[in-house]
Amino acid sequence: MKFVLFFPLTNKNNKHKVSPPLSLLACAAPMLDRGIEVEVVDARVEPGYKEAVLSKMADADMLGVSSMTGYQIADGLAVSAAVRERYPEKLITWGGYHPSLLADQTATDDRIDVVVRGQGELACLDLAEHLGGGRDLAEIDGLSYRKDGAIVHTGERRIADVNDFPPMPYHLVDMEKYIEFNRRMHGDTRRAISYVSSFGCPHACGFCSNPEAYGRKWKGLKAERVVAEVTELVERYDLERVYFDDNNFFASKRRVREICRGLRESPRRFEWFATIRPNQVISFEDEDLELIRESGCTKFMMGAESGDDSILELINKGGEARDVIEATESCRRHRIQPSYVFIFGFPSETWEQMQTTLDFMRKLKEIYADTRTTSLFFTPYPGTALTRLGQEKGYRLPASLEDWAVFDARSVKTPWITDDQKKKVKQIADFYLPWAYPNQLAREKVERSRVKPVYRLFTLACRTRVRTGFYSLPWEWHLARKLRLT
Repeated sequence: MKFVLFFPLTNKNNKHKVSPPLSLLACAAPMLDRGIEVEVVDARVEPGYKEAVLSKMADADMLGVSSMTGYQIADGLAVSAAVRERYPEKLITWGGYHPSLLADQTATDDRIDVVVRGQGELACLDLAEHLGGGRDLAEIDGLSYRKDGAIVHTGERRIADVNDFPPMPYHLVDMEKYIEFNRRMHGDTRRAISYVSSFGCPHACGFCSNPEAYGRKWKGLKAERVVAEVTELVERYDLERVYFDDNNFFASKRRVREICRGLRESPRRFEWFATIRPNQVISFEDEDLELIRESGCTKFMMGAESGDDSILELINKGGEARDVIEATESCRRHRIQPSYVFIFGFPSETWEQMQTTLDFMRKLKEIYADTRTTSLFFTPYPGTALTRLGQEKGYRLPASLEDWAVFDARSVKTPWITDDQKKKVKQIADFYLPWAYPNQLAREKVERSRVKPVYRLFTLACRTRVRTGFYSLPWEWHLARKLRLT
């Protein structure tokens, strides 16, 4: 038996950071253990991917497509349609966040035969059994499909322990493509890849689809397995950096300590980053944070979301703005760069509350100049509590899979934030703050620049703007765009 697993383009121009298609590799691992042949096609790194899929499907039994909300749907539907036209008898299955959240809409499309809701590792094995004639679809948990003009949803699938699954079969893809693609896209000289050590998140932030798609479950690989797999990957691919792409890497303190001790003792040294919540940072003792730093961790990626406590309460963040202040101070003491994401334009958020967040971002930079902040705008993804609130306030969700296929998070318009407010937020957060308080990388860039006086002038002018809060006639912003300094 043979399965072809396809990862569509995530955006039309294919200009985002590219990580290995870990969701597909996770599904492939148990199938390979059972003797099922698996081929992976990743549209982001493989030219002529549509023909590659069609060629590999000639002797395959099923096409599996992984999709998130947005352009992946459009690309996935195009390839599914091509497979349907050439091989009308072959099974086409979709999984991932979007199909799991909107299984009804997805299963309605006649280019798709079966939707897998939630974890796909064991579902793929069950589908192989079905294709072999040994099991009816109705007997398999976590599926949605059409039958006699109606959509059938089978029972919910229990979340499996990730420790029961084999290691990721990285050999199914050309890892060098991901390493080099990211180096070209981001000008990074270091060899790096992503690794996932856990599944799920126990928290219930109101803007996140994870609780709806997978429940508030968290399961982590055992520490000794993480250390063994990561160090082996570092050796095999000569890596200098590893991104732990977990939803919540630090959910278990005991596991984190064991992993860090193992990485610290490894003869091969490398940097690593991971996601963490601000209140998790401040819950660690100084000796824990020192251990984390000594093991190679140089950056914490955190969702701060807002500097206004009433907004944090609205989005069910489970923390306060002062937690972010304390986390930043801890990061400074232990030489770990805090990298925060802030989200503007939540339903019912006022301009005054957005200004509070912008001022809060300034305070973080004043505490620790190497603090990195990223600004985003709230996007109403399916299945979240805040999306439901947004619908009450006038936002209309796409009504079909085709409509979701043209959904672009960067251009979503919500009725409670104006274009002028968005422009002002981006000017302050993405231009004035970074120029006013340049991090170490930016400072080094300035020192190497032949136009050092210009950079220093911009820094002085932007810092004055940020400290006074006066942003009228933004000549620095216009000049920087003209000189391509941003």
